Amino acid sequence: MGSIEGVLFDFGGTLYDYHPSNSVIWSRIAKRLGADISPEDPRIWRGMRRGSIEAARRAKPFSKLSREEIHALNLLVLSAMGVDGRGAIEVISEEYGRRGHGYLINPESRETLDRISSMGIKIGLLSNCPSEFGKTRRLTMKEDGILRYFSAILLSGEIGHEKPEREVFEIALDSLGLQDPSGVVHVGDSLFADVMGARNAGLTPVLIDSLGFHPSEEVATIQRLSEVLPYLT
Repeated sequence: MGSIEGVLFDFGGTLYDYHPSNSVIWSRIAKRLGADISPEDPRIWRGMRRGSIEAARRAKPFSKLSREEIHALNLLVLSAMGVDGRGAIEVISEEYGRRGHGYLINPESRETLDRISSMGIKIGLLSNCPSEFGKTRRLTMKEDGILRYFSAILLSGEIGHEKPEREVFEIALDSLGLQDPSGVVHVGDSLFADVMGARNAGLTPVLIDSLGFHPSEEVATIQRLSEVLPYLT
């Protein structure tokens, strides 16, 4: 890897964790469907891993999936958990609707961003996100003390393109004032949107896979955010 001039980060699942977590949501869903499964139960991990692998295989942004495709993915998760999926559509919709768009900052985000900034590397945010959530995300980042590290914040709903489209990465590089994509690392948790998108645009992808869903993928993989630092030197 040559000299790194810039780093792009995804938002949810990377700099921020979902709140409540997906494991908590699936535990609630399972209990409403008659299966008492705690968020720490390995069956939850098995189900989410099955859904993650299948989502990557379908090679579509989540926003482009039909209701039928989303329902099929959810049933795969429940099946891998050993939960009867009858009546699941309404339950899943209600439980994920209750969560809304809550996030908690990754415990390693502040220190990692500070370290990268001290290295003189430009930092950008690149996230698939409807424009109506842009203000909330920027405010959240400001309140958590990390907004100041970013030279550019790009949300798909505001720029008219979404990952994995090549254009979104080109816009990101331009916003950072960088020309060589090979000198930019993109960090995200989606094999399709983040890894495939970055790779196709000439950037270096780093997959954050904290739960070990994709151990066999041929991509630089980290489990903790701070583990990206060696890829920047």
